[in-house]
This record gives sequence, structure tokens and C-alpha cells, in this order.
Amino acid sequence: MRLVGQLSNPSASLAAVFEALPDEPSRPVAGIDSEERPTGRLGNGEVKRAIVKALAAADEPMRGADIHRAVEHVLGHPVSKNSVSWCLAACVRGRQPRFERVGYGVYRLKR
Repeated sequence: MRLVGQLSNPSASLAAVFEALPDEPSRPVAGIDSEERPTGRLGNGEVKRAIVKALAAADEPMRGADIHRAVEHVLGHPVSKNSVSWCLAACVRGRQPRFERVGYGVYRLKR
């Protein structure tokens, strides 16, 4: 009840904020500002490129938790630990592996 009363009888400062808002909600125009709006999903290969940068900057193999922190630092926003661990696991297998597992949870770039 308190919240409803707060919004129906706003203080002077809150009323000023409401008055400054436009009456019509802004609608995105196709093709404009599409790069600036986060979709909540990372682009294809974005985590892998960040892992490559992190491992290339390191002078020795890194543990998974350290790689995760480095990826968040490279990208500048939080990243799921599962995304990083999945990418590491997927990229140590296959015809052209990108990473090499040198110990339990320890990785480096494939030479």
C-alpha cells in the first residue's frame, strides 16, 4: 500500500522527474542505435577472442578462475563462468584446438 500511495502522491522532487519524462515512450528505429543496446547475449566468438587475449597476455598457463576474471576484464562486463568453461572445454578438442590443457583446470594457448 505504501508504494501505491507514494506513486499517487509523489513528493515535489519526484513530481519534477515525472514532468520531465516524455508522454510517449521512445521506440527504437530499425538500424539506429542497434549497436549500443545490449541484448544480454554475447556475439559469436566473443568469449573465445577474450580468452585468447587473456592467455596471450599471460606469460604462463592460467587456471580457469583466473581466465574468467581476465575475460571479464577484457570485455568490461560480467560473463558467465559456464560460458568461459564451455569455451575452454570445446576449444581443446577437435581438428584444430585453440587451447591446450596442461593440468587440471589449467590452460594455455596451443603452440
